[in-house]
Amino acid sequence: MKQTRILAAATLIIALIWACDKDNTANPSISNVSVSDCHTNTDKLAAKAMNTDSIVVSWPGGDNPMQVTHYNMMLDCGEPHITTTVETDGNIVTVVEHVGEQGLTNCICLYDNSFQINNLPVRPFTLILKIESLICGNPESATVYERTFE
Repeated sequence: MKQTRILAAATLIIALIWACDKDNTANPSISNVSVSDCHTNTDKLAAKAMNTDSIVVSWPGGDNPMQVTHYNMMLDCGEPHITTTVETDGNIVTVVEHVGEQGLTNCICLYDNSFQINNLPVRPFTLILKIESLICGNPESATVYERTFE
């Protein structure tokens, strides 16, 4: 009887340690990145009137990946060089869409950037999506989405 209690207590302690370690070791990663071709091309003045960017996030929860699509990103015309990175700090997951040097062309294109976030924390966390660009060689960033997932 005593051995059964000791075994049950040891099993419970191991399960609790494993659960805590699992929460603390979440290492989100980005996959399935897809950047569209330019789907609307206009001059810079007209672009201000057509800024219709939107961000759609879908996540069934649990261990499932999160799907994110950033529609109608207004960037310089040409081949987009968008890279998407993710980092965590406690319960904050920050995704950065690096869009490179802006202001180099005479026109604006709308692009869609879709990606998947894997290995999300199982505890409540806040997702922050930022865009980082270079303007005249200086990095600038702006938060475009923030939401807490329980």
